[in-house]
Amino acid sequence: AQTPNCNRNVQPWVLPPRSMLQATWLTLHRQTLPCGSFRACASTCATPRLRSYVPSAGTASSGSLVRCDASQAALYEQILSDRGKTGAKAGFGVLNSDGSLAGPWNAWVGSPTIGAAIERVAYHCRHSSKCPMDLFEVGILTVSAAWKCQFEWFAHEKLALKAGVTPDAIESIRCCSDASEAAGMTDEQRAVYAYALELHRQKRVRDKTHAATLSAVGSEQALIDLVLTMGLYSQIAMQLNAFSIPLPPSEPLPFEEPSIE
Repeated sequence: AQTPNCNRNVQPWVLPPRSMLQATWLTLHRQTLPCGSFRACASTCATPRLRSYVPSAGTASSGSLVRCDASQAALYEQILSDRGKTGAKAGFGVLNSDGSLAGPWNAWVGSPTIGAAIERVAYHCRHSSKCPMDLFEVGILTVSAAWKCQFEWFAHEKLALKAGVTPDAIESIRCCSDASEAAGMTDEQRAVYAYALELHRQKRVRDKTHAATLSAVGSEQALIDLVLTMGLYSQIAMQLNAFSIPLPPSEPLPFEEPSIE
C-alpha cells in the first residue's frame, strides 16, 4: 500500500471572518432566548473513549495513539481529502492536534471496512442528493438537536449558515421549538423541520406532513434523499455520543450534557 503523506500541518480550528461573525451573533442571540444560552465549554465533556488513529509512526508514541495499518491509512487519506474541503468551506478543521481525525471520522478509521462504507454513503448523501442544501441542513440539525449531539451540531450549524439557513431558524431548531413557532424559516424549511420533528417525536409521519414536505423538497427522490440523510446522521450522532467525541478546545457546547446516573 502507498505510504500516506504525513508531513502536513494540522489545520487549526479557525473560522473565516464571515463565519466568525455569524457564530458570534448566534452565541449572543442565544442568551436572549427562553431556552437559555450555552452552559459549559467543551472541556467539561466526558473523556473520549476511543484511541487516536494516526498515520505517522513518529506520533504514535503513547497508549492513546495507534498507528494506522494500510487499510486504515487509505481511509484516513480519503476522509482528509474530501472532508477537509467541506470543513474548509464551512470554517472548521478536520484534524485534532495529535494528527487524528476529528468528529466521527476517527472511529471510521478504527473500523475501516464498515467505516469506508459509511464514508461513501456520507459522501453521496452530500454530493448526490436531490434535496436542496438548506433543507438538507435543516434535516441534519433536527437530528442533532434530537440527540443533543455536540459535535454534529458544531459542524452543521456552520454548514447550515453557509447554505442560507438564518440564525433565528438555527436557534429555533436547537431549542426544539414547535414547527409553527420556529422563527426565521422559509415555508419550505418549516415543512422539512415539521417533518423531521414529527418523525423523531412520533416515530411516524402523517399523510399531510408527508405531502407538505414532498412539495417543499420538489420531488420524491429529494424526499427519499432527505430521509436517508437523516438516518445516516442519526447513526453518526449515536456514534459521537457513545464515544464521547469532544469539540475543539474551548468551543462552547450547543447543548447541556445530560446527567447520567
